[in-house]
Amino acid sequence: MSIDPTDPPGGTPVDAATLLAEAEGATALVCSLRGAAIRDLLVPDAARLDDRRRAGVRTLIRAIIGTIGADIHDFAVRRLTGVDEAALAALARVEARHLIPAIEARLGADEAVAGDLIDRVTLDLLGQAFPTGLVDPVAEPWHGRAAERAADALRQAESRRRIPPDQPPYATDLPAESHAAFTWWIAAAIAAAARPALTDTAAALDRALADGAIHALALADEGERLEAAAMRLAAVADLRGAAMVPATDHCLAERRAVLLAAIVAHAAAIAFDGVRALMTEPADPRLWLLLRSLDLPREAIARIGFALCEADHRRDVERFADLLDAAMAVPVADAALATAALRLPGAFRDARASGVTTR
Repeated sequence: MSIDPTDPPGGTPVDAATLLAEAEGATALVCSLRGAAIRDLLVPDAARLDDRRRAGVRTLIRAIIGTIGADIHDFAVRRLTGVDEAALAALARVEARHLIPAIEARLGADEAVAGDLIDRVTLDLLGQAFPTGLVDPVAEPWHGRAAERAADALRQAESRRRIPPDQPPYATDLPAESHAAFTWWIAAAIAAAARPALTDTAAALDRALADGAIHALALADEGERLEAAAMRLAAVADLRGAAMVPATDHCLAERRAVLLAAIVAHAAAIAFDGVRALMTEPADPRLWLLLRSLDLPREAIARIGFALCEADHRRDVERFADLLDAAMAVPVADAALATAALRLPGAFRDARASGVTTR
């Protein structure tokens, strides 16, 4: 079996049995594709992923499948070797490309996991596109042993994030919830792809894959994630108000978008993904009110806004200028009140939005 997402797109040659099997499922496939095309037709242009983000998300999905799938597959092979040759033969016929449709279908039904992937890729791309020369180079504005250790850990995490996306550290740098979801989805997809070749031995294959998923989860360490490392540094630095300006300027000059989000999130007492969502969604004006609530100087907010406009073609710099004027006209206390809901736990906000009521 090949679980490597870098395999040639063509994969192994199609034999007669494979052709017949694909023909049997063709009706369902055509209906699914037609339904997807209709849904795509109805999506507003503002909600569409551009080519760069779409390519980035799909590359990440393939890398996740290849990385986690290889761990699960290798464990299952070791478990079944010398025990069930039929199951081993079935596993050998499963390729990464067979799993992609099933995983993408799961993502379509899980907005939280899919949204996390999209926001992660979008913020990474924004950081790469921050304009040069907007601010002069600024040294890291944190000092002390604790800050130095946190900064070193962050630099290591940033280095791992820059590794090509077909290599494991990039693909497994996921929140615990997303990592667990992908692990079980991939194990189930491998089982579904292999099961048609089996009869009485499917239970042994399922057990081996389930144990492989448990083993893969045990190897995961969320503490090594880039976002977690950035939040740790932001907590150690604990910058507020005007003291944040050197730090935000440093992030803009060095294109450290994740650290910028973390610094704002810590100062505002908001979860990292809440600030990330504001930075990656141009239609949401609350970012400017949030920055205003932190009592940042107008010039600092302007630099952040201009950098985002330059990095994200969906943003309009003239509209940002109008929003900045409006935000600066709002008293700091009123801006804090207007963004208070962002400081609530995400699960609570979701429950409120879903219309949970009492009699």
